[in-house]
Amino acid sequence: MKFFRLLKTDLYRAVAHADFGAAALLFGALCFTAEGCVDAGRSITILELALSYPAEQISSRFLLSGYHLFLAGIGPYNLMFAPILAALPSIPGFCLERRNGYLRLLLPRCGVTRRCLSLWLSALLSGGLVVMVGYGLYGLCSWILFPGLTAETAQWIVGPVWSGVLAQLAGAFFFGMVAALLPVLLAGVSKNAYFILCVSFALFYTYCNLLDTLSNRLFDCGEMEKSFQVMMFYPTSVFQCFSGHQPWRLALWIGGAVAVLGLLRLCMSRRLDKGV
Repeated sequence: MKFFRLLKTDLYRAVAHADFGAAALLFGALCFTAEGCVDAGRSITILELALSYPAEQISSRFLLSGYHLFLAGIGPYNLMFAPILAALPSIPGFCLERRNGYLRLLLPRCGVTRRCLSLWLSALLSGGLVVMVGYGLYGLCSWILFPGLTAETAQWIVGPVWSGVLAQLAGAFFFGMVAALLPVLLAGVSKNAYFILCVSFALFYTYCNLLDTLSNRLFDCGEMEKSFQVMMFYPTSVFQCFSGHQPWRLALWIGGAVAVLGLLRLCMSRRLDKGV
C-alpha cells in the first residue's frame, strides 16, 4: 500500500468525521472566554463584551475593535483543552483500529514505519486544521459582533490587516499541531482513547504551569531576559513567531515533532504485538 494513499485515508477519516466539526466549534466557542479588556480592575471576557457591554464604549476604543479582539481570542481555556480538541478527530479512530483488529491486517501491507508516519502526519495536520477552523469561525463572529477599524483606530496598526489575520491563522494551525504531539506519542503506548486524551490534558497543563512558575520566579528576581527565554517554550509562543518575532523558534517545535515521530516508531516496533 502506497504511503500517500494511506495518509489520504487517515486524513479523510479524521476531517470528514463529526468529531472534527465538534472540536472546531468547541475551540471557537472557547475563544469567547478570553479576556477582552479590563474595566475598573475587573477582567471582562469577550462574551461579556458581546452580550452586555455598551455599544458606544466599544465603538470608540481600538482595543475593543473586532480585529483586536480577534487577536486576543486565544485564552487560558483554549490552551488548557487544546490537546483534547486537537487529537479528537484522529486518535480515537486509531485506537479503534487497534482494538478491532484492523491494524493486524494493515501492517503486513504497509509496515510499521509507514503506519506510524501516516498516523503522525495525519494527526498533526488534522489537529492544526481543527484549531485553525475554530479560530477562523471565532474571527468571523468577531467581525460580525464588534465594530471594524476606523481611520482613527487603524493608525495604530503597523502592517495590513489581512497580513495580521493570516499570521494569526497560520499560528493557530501550528499551535494545533503542537497540541497534538502528546496524544500522538501516547497513542503508541495505549489503546484507550480516554486514557490518552486525559493524560495528554494533565501533562500539557502541568508543563504550562511549570513554565509559568519558572518564568514568574525569574521575573521577580529581576532576570527578565531569562524569563522571556523560558516562555519561548510556551505553546502559544508560535503565534509570536508567525508575527515576525524570532521565527527561528519554530525550529525547536519542529525538532520536538520529529522526536515524537521517532519515539512513536520505537514504541510500536518494540511492542510484542506491534501495536495490534
